[in-house]
Amino acid sequence: MRKKTTKDFTNHKMTNDVYKLRRQVINMIYEIKNVYSDIPRIDVRIGKSKTCGVLGVARLNDNIIWIDDQAYKNDDYLRNVVYHEILHAIYGINHNEECPLMCSTLKEVISKNECLKTFGKYYRNGER
Repeated sequence: MRKKTTKDFTNHKMTNDVYKLRRQVINMIYEIKNVYSDIPRIDVRIGKSKTCGVLGVARLNDNIIWIDDQAYKNDDYLRNVVYHEILHAIYGINHNEECPLMCSTLKEVISKNECLKTFGKYYRNGER
């Protein structure tokens, strides 16, 4: 069984409020699945990063992401964090400072359509 914790992140206990936050992330995963149906199941954990300013964590190539509750500023902001972490978790994509989605820090928030388009470039370029 895969470990659902990481030393860099404290998981929140599941409550109705945490479930709602988790559901938002899952809905964004389904945005991707609606276009790229063969992506695997992603485990989602919500909590608090132990490193200031870190909005999400992924275990590379292991289909699990952790999203910090500070990532919930608005839908586009959260989507940028979620899509970024999914690319790490599924394909092991490294940071790319030239790409707004895969930058090591969230410098520019891109739209849903741009997130899907950028995800598609990694998907089609054999980054799987």
